[in-house]
Amino acid sequence: MDVQQSLHLPQLNIFAPKMRRALDFLVRLRPHSTYVASFQANAMALLPAKPRYRHVLQADARYLMDSIHADGGYTYTQGPPGALIFEQRSWDNSNTQYGVLGAWACAHAGLEMPYSYWRKAAKHWRTTQYMNGAWIYSGTPNHPAGGPGRAACSTMTPAGVASLFICDEYLYQRAPINPVPHPFIRRGLAWLNRQFNPQEKNFYAMYGDERVALAGGVATIAGHNWYDDFSRTLTSHRGGPWRDGHFFQASSVVATAYALLVLDRGLNPIVISKLQYGTNFFGDWNARQRDAANFTSWLSRTFETPLNWQVVNFHAPLTQWLQAPILLITGRKDPRFSKLQVAALRHYVQAGGLILSSPDGASRLFQKAMVQYARRVVHGRYSVKAVPPTSYIYTIQPWYHFQRPPQFEALSNHIRYLWLLSATDLGAIWQSHHFATKDDWQVPANIYFYATGKVALSNRLESLAIARPTTRTTLRLTMARLRYAGNWNPEPGAWPRMARITARYFHTRLTIIDHAIGPKLSPKRCPLAQMTGTGAFTLSAAQIIALRYYIQHGGMLLADAVGGKNQFTDSFVQLVLQAFPHQTLIAVPQQSSLYTGTFPHGVNVTRVKYRKFYNQQHQHVKTRPELMGIKKNGRWIVVFSSADITCGLLGTNTWGISGYAPPSAQALAANVIMYAIAHR
Repeated sequence: MDVQQSLHLPQLNIFAPKMRRALDFLVRLRPHSTYVASFQANAMALLPAKPRYRHVLQADARYLMDSIHADGGYTYTQGPPGALIFEQRSWDNSNTQYGVLGAWACAHAGLEMPYSYWRKAAKHWRTTQYMNGAWIYSGTPNHPAGGPGRAACSTMTPAGVASLFICDEYLYQRAPINPVPHPFIRRGLAWLNRQFNPQEKNFYAMYGDERVALAGGVATIAGHNWYDDFSRTLTSHRGGPWRDGHFFQASSVVATAYALLVLDRGLNPIVISKLQYGTNFFGDWNARQRDAANFTSWLSRTFETPLNWQVVNFHAPLTQWLQAPILLITGRKDPRFSKLQVAALRHYVQAGGLILSSPDGASRLFQKAMVQYARRVVHGRYSVKAVPPTSYIYTIQPWYHFQRPPQFEALSNHIRYLWLLSATDLGAIWQSHHFATKDDWQVPANIYFYATGKVALSNRLESLAIARPTTRTTLRLTMARLRYAGNWNPEPGAWPRMARITARYFHTRLTIIDHAIGPKLSPKRCPLAQMTGTGAFTLSAAQIIALRYYIQHGGMLLADAVGGKNQFTDSFVQLVLQAFPHQTLIAVPQQSSLYTGTFPHGVNVTRVKYRKFYNQQHQHVKTRPELMGIKKNGRWIVVFSSADITCGLLGTNTWGISGYAPPSAQALAANVIMYAIAHR
């Protein structure tokens, strides 16, 4: 069912005949051991909240609460009071981690698991950890059962760290203002970072490492992208079931189940990254250690979409930051970001990301600092302003009717929000599972839909980052990005990303230079010029003459209204009338080579896709490109799109942008580039 949630395979649908028989068996099964109760609870938690499934889940919860020992451990079966298995030393950490995992599934499904349960479970893991950060299968530092070497610890240390992450979710619901140090988790993570094996072949250990990563938002272990390493190991297997030569030699079914869980759960899209801006994992940035985790979990349950979250820091590459459309920054003091750190935030925003900041304790000091950093990210070009009640973050889902929604300020480039600054302490609400204040969950959910454009997120392996070309570039083109008095470059990262696309997929080196509109604008040096904007503008008479000269002497002009803004379209149409009074923009014919791509390295874009927002605004789905242009002597010298192309070059699907979907925007831009090369 985990796999079905991610891949939506028809044969795994709960109404498919084989699945119905399997579920009927599962519902009739009565828990008789810790493993059975845990796995059954995790399965039931994925099903609709129907009475037949709910009753089973409740039985699992009762079993798990009745089976936990006084010291917080579990063993295989539940016995009568006073039996040997309830004595302090009769437990093992494998059963214990699955007991906690089952209880977590029950709690996430809405069942009440008492505070005393989590306190007891956490106490077990705290008292059985070795000073080097490790746990073993059974035994404690005071009563060891074998030494804590790597072989003994590789499966149980991840179990301990993941279990403590789970317990903390319910033990620290009061949302402390000051960070709560957790030496047990810190030592456990340190052990994992020292001992992590990227070539791990033990599927049980592999699943344990993944549980730590997903529960704690850990993006890398010992500097390794754990998911890349594990998926590489698992996908090197060819055909048939997986077999584990370490732990479950006799059961390829169990090994295959673990392999699928590792591949599936880690593959799920990452919705939000939380920024670690200090060296301490339990620093000011992370006073509410479960805020992002709890919000992500709520999103997953509410919208039946499995999602992950992660922690990123300033040492992580931009590619890792771009795995999530939202970057969360929390704290109560000025983080004192350096110039390099502000630059990292700038790169994320310019690549299409959205920053969301939330002040711990509604700290004014933190809020003021965020305003200053937001302004620095855009070099002071835009101002931070209050978000109006008509904003998409309040209206994108029409069925939400807010009573007291959280208030935001925002930094916008007049197309999309770059940074949303909450005045509400969202982290406290998420940390405490305070679901009664629905607005504080639903408005951030709207932010998620806004950032994704109501389009399903790509999985972990599909990156916005464009890899380096695998072959030499054989073509060259220099493009002038035209400067004028207006918002001439609202998306600075769009065309540089397009240049990486042309290098990788079209063997073309596209050089971009920012150029004033004047007599030095040379068609020989820059055969293609690009102009864009978001609002009304006017050019001087000298600029119009220079632009006309450039085009008439061999240059080609590509322009688009970023975001689909009508004000820019109106001004550009007026500019064309002034520059070419005897010619008008005409629709590019559908059989034009600009669409058919009948020139070297051209692609067929006679069929395109528009963004969901565009289709909603126009109340029907279009499939044909609608470029306008001016043609002279058999060559298109001006090409204009009133629908956005520029934002599409980022590869993101932000809501509120009226234009082409990213793949179509990139294909149209590529054709214009290759057309300019072919006709220079």
